[in-house]
Amino acid sequence: MSITFRIATAADDEARPMAVIAARQLAAFRTFLRGEGERIGAVLLDPDAPEDAFLSYRFEARVCPLALASIARLFDYAADVITVVEEAQFRGRRVSVFRDEAAGTINLTVALTTDMALELDLASNNAFALLESLGLGAESVGETAIETIRERLASPAVRRHAAEQGVAHHIERLERLVAAAAPDESCRLEWA
Repeated sequence: MSITFRIATAADDEARPMAVIAARQLAAFRTFLRGEGERIGAVLLDPDAPEDAFLSYRFEARVCPLALASIARLFDYAADVITVVEEAQFRGRRVSVFRDEAAGTINLTVALTTDMALELDLASNNAFALLESLGLGAESVGETAIETIRERLASPAVRRHAAEQGVAHHIERLERLVAAAAPDESCRLEWA
C-alpha cells in the first residue's frame, strides 16, 4: 500500500471542466504527444508503454510545454477541449483521458497531477515516518496548509528526525513539491 502526497488548491474542490472526444481525436492526440515529446526531448504521455501503441483510454498527458492552438487544432477547435487545456495550462496541471464505460464516451479533463509530476508516492511505512518527522501524526489520509509544511521543513529538528527515521531523502522531494505550490492561501498538502 502507498500514500501519495500532492498539492491541492481551492480549484480542486470545484467541478473540473470536461470534454468528450472522439476515438480518432484521441489517436491523433497520442501521436501528436509522442512526436512533440521527441521534438522537445520530454515525456508527455504517462503511461506510454509499447503495449499502449494502438490506443489507450486511461492516461495523463503534459500539455503545459505545448501551444494551446496546436492542441486545439487536433480537436477541431472545440470550445470544451480548449477550456480543459487552457485550465490545465493555467493551473500547471496535466490533462487526464479516461473512458466512461457507462456513457460510452472518451473524456478529457484537468488532472490532479502537476505538469512535472512532482507528487510524492511513498510506501506506507515511509509515508508514516515522513508524517511523524513533520509532526503530523500517522494518519493515512489528511491535509494541512502549505505554510505549515514550509515552516516545518525549515526546522533543523524535522530534518534530524527524518534522518533518524531514514526518510531524509523524501524531505528533499517534499521540498521540491512544496516549492511548486503557488503562494496562495488555498494551497494545501494532501495525502491519501
